Amino acid sequence: MDVAVIILAVAIVLFALAYFTKRRFGVLGLALAAGSMLSNLWAAKLTPIVRDAGLVIQNPPLITVVSVMLVLLPAIVLLFSGPSYHKIHQRIIGALLFAVLAAALLVEPLSSAMVLIGDGKQVYEFVNDNRVYIITVGLVIALIDLLSVHSTRRGKHGDKH
Repeated sequence: MDVAVIILAVAIVLFALAYFTKRRFGVLGLALAAGSMLSNLWAAKLTPIVRDAGLVIQNPPLITVVSVMLVLLPAIVLLFSGPSYHKIHQRIIGALLFAVLAAALLVEPLSSAMVLIGDGKQVYEFVNDNRVYIITVGLVIALIDLLSVHSTRRGKHGDKH
């Protein structure tokens, strides 16, 4: 299957999950970054353990599946708790940013196991050529979004002001 189709399908599913759970992009974006780092550090070491536990697949390679799961797992866990958006336009923008950042972070692990042909190859090359910029902008927006979450202030005696 073409890598662009896989990445698009994953992005659509992640968009829907983020939209319907109403979670803020800041938390989810930073969770994707943490997952990407975990994937780089642990995918090669965890793949033999997963294989020895009984999961054997041929296509895509098991290391690809482990890498993708490590990238997505922290964000998926945080989809079910944490700060949320209240307005529909915030939900749409946050979900779109989450899907785009996830797609940019998944290009590398998915492309190593997929066939690159035709339009899919052009999409892959565009995303791959610009992934540093996409990820950088995504993480900066995630930090700004996270900083915009305000907690309630309490006075000396615990009362709200």
